[in-house]
Amino acid sequence: MVWQYKPRWLADSIREAIEFSPVVILSGARQSGKSTLLQYEKPFKDWPYITLDDYEAYDMARKNPMELVSIHDKVVIDEVQKSPELLSAIKFCVDQNRNLRFILSGSANLLLMKKVTESLAGRCLYFELLPFSSGEELLKPVPSWLRRGAAIAEVKDVDVSPITNKNLFRGSLPPVTFLKKEFHISEWWSGYIKTYLERDLRDLSQITDIPDFRRVMVLLASRSAQILNQANIARAAMVSQPTTNRYVNLLEMSGLYFKLQPYSKNIKKRIVKSPKGYFLDTGLMCSLSGVKNHKAIDPTFRGQLYETRIFHNLLSISKMLGGQLFYLRKQGGLEREIDFILEMEETLLAIEVKSSSQVTFKDAENIEELKGILPKRLFGFVIYNGTEIKKLRKNVLAIPDSMLA
Repeated sequence: MVWQYKPRWLADSIREAIEFSPVVILSGARQSGKSTLLQYEKPFKDWPYITLDDYEAYDMARKNPMELVSIHDKVVIDEVQKSPELLSAIKFCVDQNRNLRFILSGSANLLLMKKVTESLAGRCLYFELLPFSSGEELLKPVPSWLRRGAAIAEVKDVDVSPITNKNLFRGSLPPVTFLKKEFHISEWWSGYIKTYLERDLRDLSQITDIPDFRRVMVLLASRSAQILNQANIARAAMVSQPTTNRYVNLLEMSGLYFKLQPYSKNIKKRIVKSPKGYFLDTGLMCSLSGVKNHKAIDPTFRGQLYETRIFHNLLSISKMLGGQLFYLRKQGGLEREIDFILEMEETLLAIEVKSSSQVTFKDAENIEELKGILPKRLFGFVIYNGTEIKKLRKNVLAIPDSMLA
């Protein structure tokens, strides 16, 4: 496949933000496409572009930050976390002239966010760029039908193929989506782990024991889409709980791991309050787990990969539509869980995920049983790996995973 720029859903939000905010922060995992977005989307692509990967720019930022940020009225500065001195200079400039516009991009949330909080509080808006959603990869618009309460009636058939094991093995970071050979994909992810997760994060956060860090990553990858139990992770990795907690937070702040919180608004039942943990890329999960090609994915791990991929898509969509994503698990008696609760304005969408290509009435059982403890205006979906839309209950539809694209 020949490389071509694929528009990112987040670009419209950034365009809207720069109309009134003097500073916009664009962060996200390394290789998620931040620099590419800013170099290809209007109007940013026409702004002066400075990257602190360039030694001369970095040297100037370190020695004379005020001069660097005073050159242009509108500018993109990439890899800004390499020179925290710039943030204080930008603060001074925008306080003097609110018509200035800065877009600051960087991969290291853990470093950047602390400095932003200290230096640019009240002066910036913050955005995180995720890996490609299925819709972005297929050049589709945001599926806005999820926003409205009439979602059930508005779902229509689409002619997009379901998610395959090849999709799950490859993952969603932009550079890897253009690779065809699975050997190349495997080698790309191996290099990504070594150069970024092990080297860059070690330099930024003083990780002194790479083998310990890798063991924690491997265990988290094997338990994606499950309740996060850091005590169990620590025991299995033979690492202290404080160190495990630091590693988990580091991966979360680097944009590669996400803690999904439970939905608990106005619910008095016994609700599990621990978060679920998700890696944000199934290709990274496969690489950390030693999976070398799509045929090596076993059924159990496939279920975790599939739910993780659906999570990534739902997270991308919810960010664009102004929604919030949760999960719900009730204890006591027969324990039941709804994989995702998507809160959209006054509407709640209860979403179950099934990695099989067939669904039955039983697959809507948890939504039916738990709807009584949830607020009204509830619609339900069972997202599965098939091709047909099926009605499972009065307000519950089974829909193909391709409906999220």
